[in-house]
Parts: sequence; structure tokens; C-alpha cells
Amino acid sequence: MYNLLISIAGLVAVTLLTGFAVGGGELRIAYGIVPGLIVFVGLYIYLARRSMKAVQDIVGRAQTDLQANRIDRGIEILKEAYAVGKWQFFVTSQVDGQIGTVLYMSQRFDEAEPFLKRSFKRNWVSRAMLGTLLYKRKRYDEMEKVFEEAVLANKKEALLWNIYAYCMWKSGQRDKAIKVLNRATEKLENDERTEKNLKALQNNRKMKMRGWNLMWYQFHLDRPPAQRQQAQFRRR
Repeated sequence: MYNLLISIAGLVAVTLLTGFAVGGGELRIAYGIVPGLIVFVGLYIYLARRSMKAVQDIVGRAQTDLQANRIDRGIEILKEAYAVGKWQFFVTSQVDGQIGTVLYMSQRFDEAEPFLKRSFKRNWVSRAMLGTLLYKRKRYDEMEKVFEEAVLANKKEALLWNIYAYCMWKSGQRDKAIKVLNRATEKLENDERTEKNLKALQNNRKMKMRGWNLMWYQFHLDRPPAQRQQAQFRRR
């Protein structure tokens, strides 16, 4: 927000100054528009990059704690980036997405939900996590709406399309899941895993998601192999 306002102020100032200078004391705005626009674009790019650099520095510090499993400490550091959100558009929603993702992966689903709801729509991981959370809570209409928004904003993300179809299939809506994957094959060129899952559903077989490995398991819709083995051992 502030970055845009400052850039607009620069645009106006340069336009007026140039208009007066070229006009010999009389205001001729037409002469100042091009220099004003150049200053506007250059200034906005500089300020936006400075803001994103500040966010990257905060995220870097937070990662040290998150990787050491100091989740709450890492989240508090991430929240420092909210201050940058006053300067640059979309920073706040991106930070919300980061925090929501961390909480979801930590299986703190109740805490994650409000952050995921506010996350940036182009952050497909956080939007997919919101969709899966709504699936787990059997709020299927809300789930579908979230996934629809996510795939419209991220048409080339194969795993997103497949998670959408998986949640539809698991919620007893196989026909809708098939339609989702049919749409996915139109957006994704020769994506083998998507095509295999589509054929599986068409033949009333199970979808196979484990080929995405850790990217799949982070959504907590399936257990990683080691956890499954531990569960089987406990049952025996």
C-alpha cells in the first residue's frame, strides 16, 4: 500500500516539475507524463523489491527455528513480516499462507484454518491444505469452492488437481472426481500420473497418490511408509 502511494507521489511530482520546466513556467502536463511514468515504475519496482527482501530475511530467520522444530518460535518470527504488509500488496496473505502451512503440517488443524482461509489464492499448497481440511470435516460444498478457486489460479499444478479429485472421490463423489481429472488433462500436457488416476476412477479402481512422495504426505491424507509400518507393528 505505502509503496504504491509513494510511487504515485513520485509520478505526480515529476510530471508537474517536468511540465513546468519544459513549459517555461507554464504547466504543460503532456510533456511530464512519460518521465513521470518512468519514475513511477522504477520507484515502485525498487520499493517492492526492498519489501520482499525484508520478508525473505524474516522467513530465513524463521526457518532456523522451524527446522529445529521450534514451531511456535518460528511462527512468531514469521508474524514480524506483517509489518511489511502495510507497505506491499499480498505480503500479509502470503505470510498467512506460510503460517497456515506450518500449522497444518504440524497437525494443528484448528489453529491452521483461519490462516489458510486468508492465504494468497496463488499459493496452491496452502489452498489445497484448506481444501483437504474442509474435506476432513465433511464440509464438502466449502471444500469444492476452495479447490475451484485454487485450480483456476494454478492451472498447471498436477498435484493440486489430483488432490481435488482425491477428496471428491473419497467423499463419495466419483463422477465429480472424474470430471475434475478430465479438466486437468486439458490443462496438463501428457501428465502420466493424472492420466493414470483418471483411468483408475473410470474403471472403478483406486487413485494412486504416493508417486508424489513427500509432496503428497504433507497433506496428511495418507501415512508415509514408515508410519504405516509402525502402525501395523502396533496392531500385531
